Amino acid sequence: MQIVTLDQIRSMISMPEAIEAVRQSFIDVSNGLIDQPEPMQILFHDDANELVGDCHAKAARSKDKPYFTIKIATGFYRNPERGLPPNDGMVLVLSSSTGRPVALLQDEGWLTQMRTAAAGALAASLKATGSNGSLGVVGTGTQARLQALAIRESTGLNRLSVLGRHKNKIDGYINDMEQLGFSVTGAANAKALCEHSDIVVTTTPSTSAVLHAADLKYPLHIIGMGADSPGKTELAPDLFGAADIIATDNHAQCLQHGDFGVAVRAGSVEETADRSFCDILAGKAPDLDFEDARLSIVDLTGLGAQDLALASAVVSKLNLN
Repeated sequence: MQIVTLDQIRSMISMPEAIEAVRQSFIDVSNGLIDQPEPMQILFHDDANELVGDCHAKAARSKDKPYFTIKIATGFYRNPERGLPPNDGMVLVLSSSTGRPVALLQDEGWLTQMRTAAAGALAASLKATGSNGSLGVVGTGTQARLQALAIRESTGLNRLSVLGRHKNKIDGYINDMEQLGFSVTGAANAKALCEHSDIVVTTTPSTSAVLHAADLKYPLHIIGMGADSPGKTELAPDLFGAADIIATDNHAQCLQHGDFGVAVRAGSVEETADRSFCDILAGKAPDLDFEDARLSIVDLTGLGAQDLALASAVVSKLNLN
């Protein structure tokens, strides 16, 4: 079994490659080519019962690939206070014919971050904005940076507004993204962020809604990324009640621990109100018109198929003989 380090992995996958691999993984899910069991999650709370960390384990097998994967990804939100990165993890790649491990990708959570950003880019590309459009980002961490980079790759958007809780982190985000060629402004609140955005992506581990219907201006396209565990929520139920289009990457997952499920339990929308993001990318939802929608929402909780796609791309470049 080969052990592949983060530095090696970074050199093997570019953002355009990640986006295309993840696109195909969603299409494969739509076409019934992927087997993926329910994800396993471990949640960590402090003495005050505040959510301070999570561990996700996701697996997937493709009917037309020689490998299957088991991914572990962790997020411990107070790690930066300890001088540690908030995210970590690894991907185990095994042979689909023998079950033997062939590679351990010590990606330190990077592949999870990349495949999440790629999904956001694909969701953003459903809404045409033109070269003068603007992206609103809620959050200032690694995923907030990668979402901007991936969405620029897929849409060309170069103008950003950012909303965060801490001024020093907002200032750091603005400085870093300007160094990468973005035009960036800080938003005073959620309403101001939405006012200056055509697309908004949320990237936080929040346990209370950060966007509400009262914050919106129309038209707006919202991508919810952060609510990927029970107890997390970023998008208030009234947003879903106001939406013309709701798409989910996995209906069952989003019902269980996505913002869509929170809205269903609140009575804001019916359980059948969502459409499959995988089917949309596969061209199986021709009736949906994101261009005419006043409000569209894509709720993404992350699929094992995405992990398999990027791990397979890495393994294809290894000498496994």
